[in-house]
Amino acid sequence: MIIIDFGSGNTSQNSCKIIDKMIDTLAEYDKKRQSIIKWQLFRAAGRNVPLLYNKFDYAYSYAAKLGFKTTASVFDAESLGFLLRYPIPFVKIANGYHTHEFLKGVPEKIKVIISGLDMSCISEYPATIEQYESKFKEKDLKAGISDHTTDWTLYKKYKPKIYEFHFCLDDSTGPDAGPFARRPKQLKEFFNE
Repeated sequence: MIIIDFGSGNTSQNSCKIIDKMIDTLAEYDKKRQSIIKWQLFRAAGRNVPLLYNKFDYAYSYAAKLGFKTTASVFDAESLGFLLRYPIPFVKIANGYHTHEFLKGVPEKIKVIISGLDMSCISEYPATIEQYESKFKEKDLKAGISDHTTDWTLYKKYKPKIYEFHFCLDDSTGPDAGPFARRPKQLKEFFNE
């Protein structure tokens, strides 16, 4: 499973035009529609800009028209309640959020993927390969990686069953657009292997 983190309102600037461009860029390279688009939903998270619910709705619908499944990482009960209105492949929980009470609101029939438990995750942006390899065993890295490094080395070496990476456009700015986020040229490299 390939999960591509499109970020929050930081990356899209809550602009339908930017959302279109992000999804269109992915569609250009992922011709088989093998990846799942994942946004981040929260009411507040430090200096991060929340993705407006109506913009998630727009992104979900546009991605579906192009043949992509969409879901989100949720950081609070309200965002979880909103996400559960949609047919989603899973709910993603960010590293460090697995103990929150709001997770009790996820119906048993919906898969929950938790960074740090189901996926090897280093919450540094960017992280190094050495950090992943020193913290996690090979079997854990083969099970799943939420990749915050700057290239495809971890993916190529471990071929994880679940692989997540951040994506942004070349002109994206803000917290979701650091060197850990893959750019369009890197998508071309990834999907053409």
